[in-house]
Amino acid sequence: EKDILAKKLHTITPMHMTTRDLEEFQKATHCNLCKKWLGKDRVRDHDHLSGKYRQALHNKCNLQLKQRKMIPCIFHNLRNYDSHLIMQGLGKLQDHEIDVIPNNMEKYISFSIRRRKEDPVTLQFVDSFQFLNTSLQKLVENLDHSKFSIMQSCISSPHRDLLLKKGIYPYEYMSSFSKFEETQLPPRSAFHSSLVNEGISEADYEHAQNVWKCFEIKNLGEYHDLYVKTDVILLSDVFENFRKLTQNFYQLDAAHMQTSPGLAWQAALKMTDVKLDLFTDIDMHLFIEKGIRGGVSMISHRHSEANHPQCPNYDASEANKYITYLDANNLYG
Repeated sequence: EKDILAKKLHTITPMHMTTRDLEEFQKATHCNLCKKWLGKDRVRDHDHLSGKYRQALHNKCNLQLKQRKMIPCIFHNLRNYDSHLIMQGLGKLQDHEIDVIPNNMEKYISFSIRRRKEDPVTLQFVDSFQFLNTSLQKLVENLDHSKFSIMQSCISSPHRDLLLKKGIYPYEYMSSFSKFEETQLPPRSAFHSSLVNEGISEADYEHAQNVWKCFEIKNLGEYHDLYVKTDVILLSDVFENFRKLTQNFYQLDAAHMQTSPGLAWQAALKMTDVKLDLFTDIDMHLFIEKGIRGGVSMISHRHSEANHPQCPNYDASEANKYITYLDANNLYG
């Protein structure tokens, strides 16, 4: 699939202009990129994939508007989970280049891979959780049913609406490949999670049973495949709608960013049109540097009661308990 997409990225389809496109180009007075007066220095910008005319630009602006040879791979919570599994495999590759933007030695904001130096197409792995900081289940619940266009194109079943929510899966029950051969849904108790120390509701279990029945699932292997497929489709719909939102508001594509702060920074620069100057005066630099103060770093606990012999209300029948104040310096040194 990567090779198919790479071939498309290298394709330059000749421009096709309609009569309406030609009229818009001739009537354009300002460059759609830099917003300055066009004059005679105008060229036609078009989509290299479809060949459709897009806008009138300055020649210089058009040359700067390049198609990135990058294929984004979106994972939800990549930094905390999937990246560890992927990196174990990437470390075995000999003829690939890997670039990493790390948080620390174990967690990565983003990482990219390409086959060799001569290969201009890069696979860039991005964590959607860095933009949409909540569970996929809540993100899906907040999205209107009319917005699931990818689900509509991938699933043609009349029972498709059953999949417009996060799937129900017995994670800890699936402990071996032999489980895939089981021909019925496991009992509700099998869906218990020791990680959060809770199971699923009766309504969730009924939903899982409805999915099994309506999609005529024969074994847990088919149920697993449907769960994984819909999980990917749901994330695709959620992130595509987020991309449309950022494009409508800021004319920026979130798929080309790594985090929401990075997106916010680019949006601020674009929408305010502020030109930031670098300090050239050492006194200005020192003035700012002296004003830097560290913030409070703490794990708060609202209420705690000590219990030891020095306490006025000491209870010898209870375990001793102390409250300790710790002050750590040079946390980032």
